[in-house]
This record gives sequence, C-alpha cells and structure tokens, in this order.
Amino acid sequence: MPASLLAFIAIFVVGAVLRTSGLLNKTHAERLATCVFSVSLPATILVSLDRVAFAPSAWKLPLAACLVTIPLVLCSWQLSRLMHLPRPTQGGLILATGCINSAYFAYPVVLATFGDLGLARAILFDLGQTTLTLTVLYAIALWHGEAPHSTTSSLSRFLLSPPLLALAFIFMLKFFSLGLPSWLLQILTPLHFTTTPLASLVLGLSISFAALRRTWPLAFLGVMVRMVGGLLLGFAAAWLLDLSGMARAVVILVAAMPSAVTAVIFATETYLDEDLVASIVALSICLGVALLPWLPQVATALLG
Repeated sequence: MPASLLAFIAIFVVGAVLRTSGLLNKTHAERLATCVFSVSLPATILVSLDRVAFAPSAWKLPLAACLVTIPLVLCSWQLSRLMHLPRPTQGGLILATGCINSAYFAYPVVLATFGDLGLARAILFDLGQTTLTLTVLYAIALWHGEAPHSTTSSLSRFLLSPPLLALAFIFMLKFFSLGLPSWLLQILTPLHFTTTPLASLVLGLSISFAALRRTWPLAFLGVMVRMVGGLLLGFAAAWLLDLSGMARAVVILVAAMPSAVTAVIFATETYLDEDLVASIVALSICLGVALLPWLPQVATALLG
C-alpha cells in the first residue's frame, strides 16, 4: 500500500479518536476546514496544475470527467427528490457522489502501475473534475446550504472563493503559456503539502459514530452511486470518446474512485449535512482501501 495512503488513513484515525474522546469537536473541524479551504487547497490547485502540460488531444480527458460527474450529479439529485430528503441532505448527497478522490487514491495507483505518463493523464482527467468541483458542485453546495444567504451574496461568495480564484489564475497563466514564478512556488509548495494531512484530519474530526449509525443506509446508497455508478460511466465515457490504451484505463479507474475529502470541507463551509457527507466519504474510503491490493492488476487489465 502506498505510504501516502497509509499516512492518510493514520491521520484520519487520529482525528476520529480525538473526536470520539471529546478532546476535539465539530467546532475544531469547522475551523480547520476553513483554513484548508482558504489557504492550503488553493495552494494545491496552483502547484499541481502548474506542472501539467497541455497537448492538442488532451481535451478528451477533462471532457471524460464531465461525462462521468454530471450524470452522477443528476442521478443523485433525482434520488434525493424521490426520497424527499431535507435540502441540506440533498446537497450533501449530490456533493459526496459528485466529488472524486483523485489525489489520495487514484494518483498513487496510476503512478505505481503506469508511471509518469499515466499520472499525467490522471492529472488531466482531474483538471476537468477540479473545474466541476470548484464551479458546479460548490455552487450546488451553496444553493442547498443552511446558512442564511441571498442570491447576490451566494454568487459573490462563489465567485470570490479562494479555490475558484486560484483555478482562474492558473488557467490564465496556462493560456499565455506561462508558469508560476520560482519564488511563488517556493512559498506555495509547503502549503500544498499540508492539504492532504489537514484534509484527512478534518475528515476524522467530522466523523461521529452516532451519526454513522443514523446515516448508514443513505451513506451506503451514496457510496454505491459514487463508485459503481462512476465505474459504469467511466466505461461509457471511454467508449463515447473512443479512448484506448492508457487513457482508457486511467479514465475508468479514476471514475470509480471513492468520494473526495474535499466534499467534507465544502459541506462544512456551506452548512450541508456534514454527518452524511463524512459518512459517505469514510465508507467509500474503507471500500477503496479494501480493494487497493487488486487495483494495479485491474488497471493493467483495462489497457486491453
């Protein structure tokens, strides 16, 4: 198992123990999530996308992410309406099933199986996913959140969110064939390295075993939509875009990954049903960990 994933799980367990013991609580999780959302996550966006080189045919991989995520969001939206869920719970289900855990699961598996070329394709796929997460999914989270807000304030909060500003900035640099200056990279890189451990801690602190007992039927449904639905849509996207070889394998593999920790951060930031979101993320991560020993072999088989 990759060392980065072992560290992620260890920090998650520490956070869960701290929450269960009462040493830290939901308030600490919310404050830490605000720090991640405003500081370390924008740094990760800037540093990660600065390394990506855009080839003429690269557009297919971000588009594949759209072909996976948008149908999942629509499916979750319909399910939440059919079940007559409260508005924050609807938003939580949509958010958790729409966010793909690329960095913590997909990247280590793809790198171990396909090397740097495969990782580059995974990052390009994640470019489309990141764009949707910071635009469509964050807007959905704001719209369903419990915090009192007007349409104008929600739009202002959305447009001025630090992750979205970071994404717009790096896209502008890429458009002009520029990169981040070395002095800025030296400042941002240490902040980027804090995103994974801090996000893992946020997830652990967000876990309530009482809430998990309360939400597990809906959380299990969310996990099935995210991972099984993502797998099927990954196959469909690869077929529609006529992908083959490594690109096909990467799209299908990443599409079936667990729900991202970013969903917990967004749920806390926008006052959604944090218990449900954290439960979906935690259960999907547990399933991902259980499947991890077989994922490199599965990825290799998908090359055919």
